[in-house]
Amino acid sequence: MQYRPVIGGGLAVTGLLLAAIQLLQLTQLPGSSATLAFNTLPFVLVAAAISFTGVAIARDETYETYATRIIAWGVGSAVGFVAVFVLSTGSTEQAGLTLLLGAVDAGTAGGLAGLLIGLYDVKNRRTLATVEAFADKLDGLNQYGKVLNQSTDIESVSALCIEVVEFVLGGDGAVFLTDHSGAFEPVSSTVLEADTAEIKRAAGAMVDREPLEAVTDGDGFSAIRNGEAGTTLGVQIPHGEGTAVLFAVFYGLEEPNEETVDLLEILAAHVATALSSAEIEQMTDEPFV
Repeated sequence: MQYRPVIGGGLAVTGLLLAAIQLLQLTQLPGSSATLAFNTLPFVLVAAAISFTGVAIARDETYETYATRIIAWGVGSAVGFVAVFVLSTGSTEQAGLTLLLGAVDAGTAGGLAGLLIGLYDVKNRRTLATVEAFADKLDGLNQYGKVLNQSTDIESVSALCIEVVEFVLGGDGAVFLTDHSGAFEPVSSTVLEADTAEIKRAAGAMVDREPLEAVTDGDGFSAIRNGEAGTTLGVQIPHGEGTAVLFAVFYGLEEPNEETVDLLEILAAHVATALSSAEIEQMTDEPFV
């Protein structure tokens, strides 16, 4: 069950109810309008902020994992503020309604404070999770880099590149090409449904690009996905006096994040090192079909 929409909707409704209570105080309680407005309008804004937070949580899928943590912070803080209010006013002689409304005010302020703490906590946790995920991928990529440097033929390098794209970068397919007699020929590919001629054409368009610099959805890249939705990354890799090109395909992904682009460029650097350090000749076998 997805709790995020329920939690977000509950917060939005709670904020509206708290705002209604504050407005009721403004219109129904005795006293000067200026004094009542000064005492209630700030809490109306606080209640509105709670509603806004609830709507944001309900609409943003990034809070799916952390919605319960955020609401826990909000509820805990609200209870704490109410408890402090009760302890500080329990010995005073005030009307029951006044104490109740004071507790509502304290709970409203405490709830928003807790939500803000919860959002900050979630932001830090998400940042930490992103850093750890990148570190894990980078470690895996470096392990593959060691194996790449031990490769003795272009087919091994090509196979390892595709393996990294799919298992480390989370890609859905990849193509590795080298220039052969002035034309590009695929060495390995897991995008078998694509037209080989279109792949060669896209690789040719990469010649004018900066080596080891990833390109997102360049000329002819959509044909590599056979017109399907997603994005394609390409990178040109120096290969002796020639050039190699690696394409990474991601279906259903509108735009790759910065970490994926960086990892692909690091992979390209590993491949360039492997190609320059190993005695690998350009491909002379039959073209890949």
